[in-house]
Amino acid sequence: MLTPYLRRQSYNGGDQAQGAELAAMKNILGYEGKNVVVTGAASGMGQAAAWLLSDLGARVFALDIADVSAPVEMVLKVDMKDTETLDTAVSQLPQQVHGLFNCAGVPCPPFSNEDTLMINFVGLRYLTDTLLPRIPEGGAIASIASTAGMGWKANLDTIKGLLAQDNSTATAAAWFEAHPDVCADAYGFAKQCIIVYTMSKARELAQRGVRINCISPSPTDSGFMEKLKGEGEMPAELIDMFLPSNGRYATGAEMGEPLVLLNSRLASFVSGLNVPVDFGYCAEVLVGERDDLFGMR
Repeated sequence: MLTPYLRRQSYNGGDQAQGAELAAMKNILGYEGKNVVVTGAASGMGQAAAWLLSDLGARVFALDIADVSAPVEMVLKVDMKDTETLDTAVSQLPQQVHGLFNCAGVPCPPFSNEDTLMINFVGLRYLTDTLLPRIPEGGAIASIASTAGMGWKANLDTIKGLLAQDNSTATAAAWFEAHPDVCADAYGFAKQCIIVYTMSKARELAQRGVRINCISPSPTDSGFMEKLKGEGEMPAELIDMFLPSNGRYATGAEMGEPLVLLNSRLASFVSGLNVPVDFGYCAEVLVGERDDLFGMR
């Protein structure tokens, strides 16, 4: 199956050479026949990434606690806060994983502070660390952070203290209990941790020819957002304060596509970046055109 872009480029009655050109175009991102792992593949950004990766010829291994509808190679049920389920899933994954897409995440509220920290960061870190030995030279990792984590510099030393601990859930739970102030904003702190973890891993992984990046989305139209506004009882007016100047929520595809690009061979020399995918929201904050609500400056 060709991607929507390539279908638009299809030739009318093309010859064999044109068919070969189309096949080459389809693999321009380099995913044909590659093994990739996508967490949170059941919905939102993870679902969009899983569909696109399948369309690009990748063998997609989907990890989620919910049912997955994308046409993937295998679905493995996991609870991101339960390392036993992650270990079981890893035991069923291929010995080579060319791309890891960390897309699983929950809003807080309605999820508790502890569950939010464990699912959004601790589980992500544990899975990434566990899979690193299977990622060969040329492989890549892309994670979803958030504009809510863009104030990470103010907590850099504290986050480094967490990263200096082992990646077990028991150690993390004890650390969170000892740092209640920074963990009060569980969602924002977890996203700050993803950003700092990404940047902190870049040097080590560069020595193996492996890349790691993350994106920071602006508010996105998804089941996650509906849960945040509904069960979480967060007013839409408050969330809308963080909309970019184009005045709308992003779609899941508008976030899944940059993730796929970052792990592709078109970004083969890009690593250690946190990329705001927000239609200029963070840029406006950094140059003083909007209020600095997250403490970025």
